[in-house]
Parts: sequence; C-alpha cells; structure tokens
Amino acid sequence: MRRVPREWLHFEYLDPEGILVGLREITRTFPLHELEYHARTLRSRKLRKYGEGRQAALFCYGMGCRLGVKVRFAQVERQDYDIIAAYDMNGEMNFVPVQLKEWVPDVLPSPLPLQMEIAKLTKYTDSSDLVVVFHLNRRERVIFSELTYPTNIGGLWFLGCTEPSQNHWTLIGDLLKEPWLASDFTYPEDYHSANTDA
Repeated sequence: MRRVPREWLHFEYLDPEGILVGLREITRTFPLHELEYHARTLRSRKLRKYGEGRQAALFCYGMGCRLGVKVRFAQVERQDYDIIAAYDMNGEMNFVPVQLKEWVPDVLPSPLPLQMEIAKLTKYTDSSDLVVVFHLNRRERVIFSELTYPTNIGGLWFLGCTEPSQNHWTLIGDLLKEPWLASDFTYPEDYHSANTDA
C-alpha cells in the first residue's frame, strides 16, 4: 500500500448521496431530453467532469452501502487515477486512488469488446494499490468467467444499472479477489446526510 500523500489529506471530499440526489432532481426539473446526446449524457467536453463525478458518486455510494460506512470522494484527476475515495473504517481513515472507466453504449462509434477495454489496463505500472471501476453502460450479457483480468492493479470492479429507470444498481467485485461477489443498491431518492456520520 502506498504511503498516503500529504495532499490527499487536504482535498475536498464530496458526499456521493447528495450529488446523486441533486442530479436526479435536475433530470426531473429540466427538459434534458431536448438536448443533444453528448450534452444530455454528460459526454461533451465541458460536461465530462460532471459525468465522471456521477460515475464516482455511484461507485462510492454503492461501496458505502456494501461496507456500511460513508465513502466520500475527491475529484483530483492525475495520470493514473481520477478520484480519491476516502472512508473511516473502525476509526482508521482509508484513502484509495480510483481510475474510472466506461464500457460505452453501443450507440457510440466503434465501442470495443469488454475484454479489449480490460486489456488496456496493463499500461498502468507500479499500480498495486490502484482500483479500477468499469461502468458497464450497455445492455449486453457479460460472462465474467470468460474474461481475463490484469495482475498489475490493486482492484477491479464493475458497476451497472439493472433496469431502464436507473433506480437499481449492481456493484460486482473485487474481480481480482472475489469475482462472484455482487451487491445491489438503490439510487438514493432523499438526501439525509444529516442523519449519517460526517
């Protein structure tokens, strides 16, 4: 495990629940269906950071549901990671560098097979503590036992919604340690961080 860089202690760590509830409120309030696809799905250059923030919030919220703790994150894009996830477990703060990936919808040009996307992870060197999260953002059956996983990273997770309303999600992993472990969580509807730990 890498020594925690001092700068990580001073980042602003965001509550994923509040972010997800806020984004859901935006989709209910504004006619986003009238926007061009890349703007509507937060893929345009100006909005990409918000799209990654949503993915980060989904992963951290789902991980928090699994662990039973609040998992916050800081968006601090570096060469080998996009966010730092932080959580308190038994009185000890844990910091995890996370690289966000997406298996994009097949409506986009030339999406690669999932195995080819996973194979790209071999480019990360000295990354034994790096966690990679793939948002499986398409309706396609995946047979996990047929995939080959990298050995140069610290963890590999898959995240995806299980029905069109995007209310129900599944978090699968760590594929490098417990490949068949999956946990389901529900997209938060009400922001209640005041009733949870800080």
